[in-house]
Amino acid sequence: MKLRTIARLDLIAATRHQKVLDEIERHNAMLVSAEQQRQVLDSYRTRLREGWQNGQTVIASEAQRASHFVRASDNAEAQILRTEQNARRMLEAALQKLADSQAYRNGLDEAARKATLVEDRLAAQRAELALPARGPANKAGGS
Repeated sequence: MKLRTIARLDLIAATRHQKVLDEIERHNAMLVSAEQQRQVLDSYRTRLREGWQNGQTVIASEAQRASHFVRASDNAEAQILRTEQNARRMLEAALQKLADSQAYRNGLDEAARKATLVEDRLAAQRAELALPARGPANKAGGS
């Protein structure tokens, strides 16, 4: 394979590689966001629990709102969990794509190295063929 072709393939591979890195960054951001959402939800649940446990009188409307919140928080937690699981699966797939991309690029590097060696050998052979023949007259420095 010619060096020019290998260079073009490497440019395409580098673009794909960068897209995979960006994808990994997005999935990691989704996981961080899910964790932050879970922390906020836990914080609200803790405050609600503390309100019920301190022994104060609770108004019926507050109890009803708390009940709605508990149901909504359970649904939100389930959704956060699904989002997190999906992000983990996608992250694992992206990491595999990254490994494949790196292996492909390593193969291109090896092909470029071999092609450079071949071109260098050919250039050396051409240079040898292009040298004037050294006969006895040329060795003495005269014509």
